[in-house]
Amino acid sequence: MKRTISRALRVATLGLASAVAATLLVSSPASAHDNLLDSSPAAGETVTSLNAVSLTFSGELIDFAQASFAQVVGPDGLYYETSCSTIEMDVLTTPVALGEPGTYTIIWNAVSSDGHPISEKYDFQYAPAADATPALGWNLPACRNESIRVQPGATPAAPPTAAATQTPAAQTPTPTSATVAASTNTDEGTIAFIIAGSAIALGVLLLTLVWLARRRRRRAS
Repeated sequence: MKRTISRALRVATLGLASAVAATLLVSSPASAHDNLLDSSPAAGETVTSLNAVSLTFSGELIDFAQASFAQVVGPDGLYYETSCSTIEMDVLTTPVALGEPGTYTIIWNAVSSDGHPISEKYDFQYAPAADATPALGWNLPACRNESIRVQPGATPAAPPTAAATQTPAAQTPTPTSATVAASTNTDEGTIAFIIAGSAIALGVLLLTLVWLARRRRRRAS
């Protein structure tokens, strides 16, 4: 009787252990989410130049409505991504143009292959050459804000000046020497014509007076 009970307990214990083991084996893959394997730049790394942030994960990422992205925040609190992140299998790449030297923070979010979102952030140092030209930061991240974000440090375009907007007044043409000469010749010809006409009229008047005087004399005689 005791042997039967002991054997039954052993069988029950083995069965329970097998069930627990099977449960662990089945649940392990489902609970093992993808994670970040490699990053460039790495956490705490100092770089002298950087064109893109690259994050490599343990599994293929899901890109749904730009749910997987990386943001790069500078020491001034502005964002330095030049465009939204792209995904190539398990690699998330974000183009950047960094500004002033200092500490930059990478904030990333990724949707793993099982649909579970994972996120994290870390810092790196930017120490460019002395002659490097710093880029301007943006007030908003690149993803989903391409059409509305602005660069606070950008110089606003100067409004057009009053002189530039006024229509230039019509200029009076300056008379040339040929025009002056022609005008002078015309004036001289007009004066000569008037003098000649006056002389002829005076001559006709004198002849008329002489003719009238002779006629009176003849009548008188």
